Amino acid sequence: MEGRMRPYLPELTIRDYNTYLWYLRGVRWQMYRSYGLYSCRLQQHNGVLFALLADSLAGRPATCKAQRLPGNLCRKQMMCQTQGIRLAAQVEVMLGWHKLQDRRWDELPLRGRLRRAVDRALLRGAYEKAVKENPAMERLFGQEQEQAVVQMNLNANNYTVAAEPMSNIYGALYSTLATDDLGQRKSMRYIGSCIGRVFYLLEKAARVEDDRKVGRYNVFLVNGINGKEEALENARRQALAAANDLVRAYSMLDVKLNKSLIDNIMILGLRHAVDPLDAGNQPVRWELP
Repeated sequence: MEGRMRPYLPELTIRDYNTYLWYLRGVRWQMYRSYGLYSCRLQQHNGVLFALLADSLAGRPATCKAQRLPGNLCRKQMMCQTQGIRLAAQVEVMLGWHKLQDRRWDELPLRGRLRRAVDRALLRGAYEKAVKENPAMERLFGQEQEQAVVQMNLNANNYTVAAEPMSNIYGALYSTLATDDLGQRKSMRYIGSCIGRVFYLLEKAARVEDDRKVGRYNVFLVNGINGKEEALENARRQALAAANDLVRAYSMLDVKLNKSLIDNIMILGLRHAVDPLDAGNQPVRWELP
């Protein structure tokens, strides 16, 4: 899953598909313009949802313009330079940088070590620039890492406690997308916490066998679950419960723009990422994957 929040294509209208694609290109272009071409390899679909939510909750319509795509001579329509898109570019760079630090050097094969060394060298400038622009967000990542270390040292066997660091950071990130309305901030924090819990459970379940081999902390191993399939089944059950809680909180939001698109991502997209809704489960090829 890799923490990606995408629309569920079979239920997406053409208008919403175009809006999502324009935002996807816009975030990519902003990353290129602010942090350089190499930073674009960090782009996942989280940033698109951040940009959509920030602009849609505040009721800020984005301007669509034809721009040259990064690393390409083609000019295509994209959303340009909204506050949400700038925030999304910062989030993508910081999330991508901290994901690089997620595994220890001795856990990586030689090829992985070489790739990480190249990434660290070429992305450090982009990361440091993003930190200068938004130091408060970097403090959130630092707190999350400290909490994760505490959970590892405690060898916690409670799934909720183990997922708490990631839930907290996603809750804090999503709360920054809300307007000044206190109720909306609370709802967004809860939504982010649910998403962080889903991501944590599915990622830990997918890595349970690798973590067992290297002796790394994994909450499923602590609970006696050693097989990947069994861990994934357990994670899906818990993630579906978190997704249902998210839907209840999301229903209380006042989404001023792009509501049908955000409905699709929050309700169907997340559910499909946890437990595929279509039997074929064919991979989706976006124009800018």
